[in-house]
Amino acid sequence: MTLLAATIVAIAGLALGSAVAAPAYAASASVVTGKGGGGGGKPGGGGGGGSGTELEYAALGDSYASGVGTGSYLERTCYTSSKSYPKLLDADANLRLAAFPACSGASTANVISGQVPAIPATTTRVTLTVGGNDVGFANVMQNCFVFVSSSCESYIVAGETLVANGTVATNIANTVLAIRAKAPGAKIVVAGYPKLFNEPNAKYKWAARVNGDTVALNDAIEAAAVANGAVFVDVETAFAGHGIGSGSAWINDFNFLLPKEGFHPNATGYSAYATEVRKVIG
Repeated sequence: MTLLAATIVAIAGLALGSAVAAPAYAASASVVTGKGGGGGGKPGGGGGGGSGTELEYAALGDSYASGVGTGSYLERTCYTSSKSYPKLLDADANLRLAAFPACSGASTANVISGQVPAIPATTTRVTLTVGGNDVGFANVMQNCFVFVSSSCESYIVAGETLVANGTVATNIANTVLAIRAKAPGAKIVVAGYPKLFNEPNAKYKWAARVNGDTVALNDAIEAAAVANGAVFVDVETAFAGHGIGSGSAWINDFNFLLPKEGFHPNATGYSAYATEVRKVIG
């Protein structure tokens, strides 16, 4: 396989939206982890070992929930990472990560069908980051920022349309309701996405357009989440000044040698996610 072909295949698995990557996530939907023994992060394990004061916690969503971008992966199907924000929260004294089915490539439909069933009945906290795959963001990244093509704008417009016509809001609402049905007493925390690019950005023509679309996507996610009883965490302010092209980037630029990590937070970025979620998860 040529380098070009290999890179294209890798890009197909970029986490904010790959139809190729999404089906694979179901195999790891039962990943369970806990403190002080038990499951130890192995598929199908039992959390175990936590103290009675810890809140049982489940982390759902796409690559921004699984932790793509850090390279510290616990497995290579869903690319869950030891430096993801759910694992960082799990290190806190008040939380025990009992289920971590978040997966690279997951859409809202994947979360509902494959991740929600993995939520333990005793869960009292659920985090969710999802929606980017619903608007086909991997296609935008590939065609607007990696191999710039004439299809770039059509992919951007397709995503914008799904936000504007209410499709994304409906999908988020359905996801929150599915979580609520599985865990009626759980507090649901929905985290949005950072703007990927520092502005002005001389390297990338479409940076400002995509940043604007990210804000619109977050607004749609927030409105649907809050309307259905969830708490929304906006990370845009926390990441301000730390996008691709800044002197202190918390988002990985695309690298042909590490294509999976491109356009995802680095370890510092996920630490910022954890800080923002801590403010509300309680």
